[in-house]
Amino acid sequence: MTPPEQCVAAYLASNGLGTAGTTIFVNTKPATPDNLIGVFGYAGSPPQRTHDTSGNVRPGIQVWVRDTSAGTGRTRAESVFNLLDGLSNTTLSGSFFLLVQANQSPMPMGDDENGRKEFSINFSTLIRR
Repeated sequence: MTPPEQCVAAYLASNGLGTAGTTIFVNTKPATPDNLIGVFGYAGSPPQRTHDTSGNVRPGIQVWVRDTSAGTGRTRAESVFNLLDGLSNTTLSGSFFLLVQANQSPMPMGDDENGRKEFSINFSTLIRR
């Protein structure tokens, strides 16, 4: 199974939000470029167990948007939110996502050490194992 954060990063790239490895990164926020999207995996919820499956997994996904412009960064974060929130019954990079659901709206996280604006969005997922 492809790690969920890689699946989401590829999906963001395929929908025109950036380029994987250039402006969209997985589990890292490099010092450059100034404007980027970082997709991180984090602890989600326990697997969903049912009588007819081996369980579905529920990892968490966090998306960080960094930009030199607060307005552009917020717009990009809103685009990520709108693209992912409510996504269901979709195969991404070979993994079947039953549901992707935002835990909150994009949140401003302040400036990084170089004065670039950062925004964060957390998502819960349900993926068929």
